[in-house]
Amino acid sequence: MNITHIGMSGMLAAQAGLGMSARNISNQLTAGYSRQGVLLVPRIGGGVEVGSLIRFNDSYKTQQLWASNAPLGQYAAAESYYKQLEEVMGLDKGSVKAGIDAFFGALDEVSTDPTNTALRQQVISAADAMAKSFNSLRQTMLRQLDTARQQSSATADQANMLSGTIADLNRQIQQVQATGEVPSELLDQRDQAIDRLSALIDVQVLRQPDGTIDVSLANGPPLVAGDMAGKLSVAGNADGTFNLELELAGTRYPLDGERVGGMLGGLSQYTEQTLLPLLEANKQLASELADRVNTQLAAGYGTHGEQGKPLFQFDGSSGLISINPDLTQADLGFSNSPTEPGNSANLLALIELRKDKIDLPGVGEVSLGDACTMLIGKLGSASQLNQNALARADEVRAQAELDWRSVSDINEGEESVQVSDFLNMYNANMKVISVANQLFESTLQML
Repeated sequence: MNITHIGMSGMLAAQAGLGMSARNISNQLTAGYSRQGVLLVPRIGGGVEVGSLIRFNDSYKTQQLWASNAPLGQYAAAESYYKQLEEVMGLDKGSVKAGIDAFFGALDEVSTDPTNTALRQQVISAADAMAKSFNSLRQTMLRQLDTARQQSSATADQANMLSGTIADLNRQIQQVQATGEVPSELLDQRDQAIDRLSALIDVQVLRQPDGTIDVSLANGPPLVAGDMAGKLSVAGNADGTFNLELELAGTRYPLDGERVGGMLGGLSQYTEQTLLPLLEANKQLASELADRVNTQLAAGYGTHGEQGKPLFQFDGSSGLISINPDLTQADLGFSNSPTEPGNSANLLALIELRKDKIDLPGVGEVSLGDACTMLIGKLGSASQLNQNALARADEVRAQAELDWRSVSDINEGEESVQVSDFLNMYNANMKVISVANQLFESTLQML
C-alpha cells in the first residue's frame, strides 16, 4: 500500500504542475499576468507533495516598472499641446509674427506715397489681419487651457477609480492570504492597477505584512490606506487655471499640481510653465503694440488736417485687440503737419516703432518686431526639451518592461517542456500504481 500512496502522491503532484502550466499558457496574452508554478517537496514516509504555489515576481523590478510610468505619462500628456501651439505660433501665413510683419510692411509701402488712398487703406486692412491673428492665437491658448482642465478632471476621475480598485483588491487579498492560499490573480490585478495609476500620478508603494499595500503620492499624502481610498478633485478658477486636492478619511490635502507627476503633473506643468506665461505675453504684446501705434498716430495729422485718430482698440479684461470701427484712411496721422498731408515724418516714426523695446513676461527686454520670434523660440525650446525627455522616458519604460518580463513573463517553450515533464511524471506514477496493484493482487492469490 505504501507504493500505491507514493505513486498517488506523484500523480497528484504532476496534476498540479500540469494545471499550473495550462493556466500559464492560457494567460499568455493577459496583460500583467505573472507566471505561476508549483514547488515540489519530498513527503515524509515517501512520495512527493506540493509544498507551495509559486508566483514568479520580482518586487524590485515591479517597483521599477511602476516608477518608469510616471515620467512617461508626464511628458506624453504635454506633447500634443506643444505640437498644436507650435503650429499655431509658427512663422507661416496667418501667425501673429506674419501679421506684425505684414502691418509694418504696409507702413513701409505707404511711405512711398503717403497720400495714396489705396495704400492707406491697405494699412488698415493689414492692421485688421494682425489683430485677428492675435485674437486667434489667444483663443487657441484659452481652448488649450480649458482642454487641459477637462483632461485633468477626467484623469483625476480615472485615478480615483483605480485607487478604489486597489483598495478593494487589498481587502480581497487580505482575506485570501488569511486562509494560507496565494491569491496570484488578485495580486496581478492589483499590480496592473498600480501600474496604470502610476501613469496618471507619481506614486510610492509600501507593502504591509498582511498582504495589503499603501499607496501615496510621491511628493504628498496617502492615496490608498488598506481598504480605504482617497479622492482626487480638480477645481477650476476664474482665470481658467485649476487646482488639485486630495481627500482621504475626511482630511483634505491641497496639492501642488506640478509636483504630482504623471499625466496630472504634466498637464499642470505645461499650463503653469508654458501656456499661462505665453497667454500673458501675447496679451501684453498686443497691448503694447496698440498703445504705441495709437500714441504715435495721435502725434500726427490725417489728410484732412485733423489730428490722427487711434487705429486700435484693446480690451484689457478679455485681452482682445481690434481696429477702430470709426477710423477711415484719412484719419491716419502720418503727417506731422496739419497743412502738409504729403509729409511722412510721423509715418517714419511709426515705422521705427518696430525697434521699440518692451518687457515681456518670461522673455525680458525685446523689440516689438522681434517679440514673436523670441516667443516662438522659447516655445520651441521647451517643446524640444519635452520631446527629448519623452524619448528617454520611453526607453526607460521599455527596459523596465523587459526586466519585468525576464522574471514574470510566460515562455511558451519552457511551458511546453514543463507540460512534457509533468506528463511523463504522471504516466510514470500511474505505472507505479499499476505495478502496486498487480503486486497486491498477486499477494492475495498467494494467500
